[in-house]
Amino acid sequence: MAVPYSDTIAGYLGNHAYVKQGGSWKTAETVSIKHAGSWRTTKGVYVKEGGSWRTVHEGEHFLFNYVDGTNSQGEFSLSSYLSGQGYSSGPIKGAITINCARKRVNLGNFSGKVYLRVNSGKKISGSGGDGGNRGQNGNVGMDGVYSGGTPFILDNAGMIAGGGGGGGGGINAQCTYQNTYYYSCMKGNQCEGFDQQFSQALGGGGGGGAGYPGGQGKHGGNNGTETGGGGGGSDGGCGAQSGGKGGNLGQNGQGATSGGSGGTKGYAIVGINHRYAQVGSGDGDLRGGTQNT
Repeated sequence: MAVPYSDTIAGYLGNHAYVKQGGSWKTAETVSIKHAGSWRTTKGVYVKEGGSWRTVHEGEHFLFNYVDGTNSQGEFSLSSYLSGQGYSSGPIKGAITINCARKRVNLGNFSGKVYLRVNSGKKISGSGGDGGNRGQNGNVGMDGVYSGGTPFILDNAGMIAGGGGGGGGGINAQCTYQNTYYYSCMKGNQCEGFDQQFSQALGGGGGGGAGYPGGQGKHGGNNGTETGGGGGGSDGGCGAQSGGKGGNLGQNGQGATSGGSGGTKGYAIVGINHRYAQVGSGDGDLRGGTQNT
């Protein structure tokens, strides 16, 4: 039986056997040998070359191929996907191709290898952080890709981005007014008096960070879009402060002049230390930087 992905991807993932069928070489999913009159599937195939044994076929891996065209704003969990395909345990080998806009991809912690491809004009993006309420900090943006240990091969012809952080919320203030009033006093005269009155001036909330989806703006702040952070809400004067702008993709949110701090950006890739190789377009357009796990 052939592998579920192309021969090119099979070459990237490595350690597949090939058979000649109808005059053409094809990648084999399994290799069987006849032992004591019965056919048995091999766990691995090795050849001796230059005095050393090397692996030419890995037979115990769970193979898969997932092409995403959903434009989903929910996280893609490799663990959930594999469970739905009948996987229970052991090493894996497969391909994930993103052919749409997709919220965060979580590769989990598996042994084996995963080829991760983002097609041209497509993207993986973390969600944007919500803006802060008045006087509160903005929320953090979400990371784009996470690997807690799964080795992956990266081929990014599109974009992988962390969500922008939400803007900080501005503080409220108090307006003070002096009123003049008149009252009857000695010998029928009108005397002048003064008093003070107060009213609250509201600060503006933070704008939402860019992402997929964008973060929500608060208290007059604008929502973030897929590519840009939303502006902060305006202030009501008297020393109240406007909210901070949400961060663009892979950028921190802006803090209010007086009030909450901007939310921290999401990273494009968390777990870059598990990147096994770069092929094709390599790292490509990464917004928000990378971090080890």
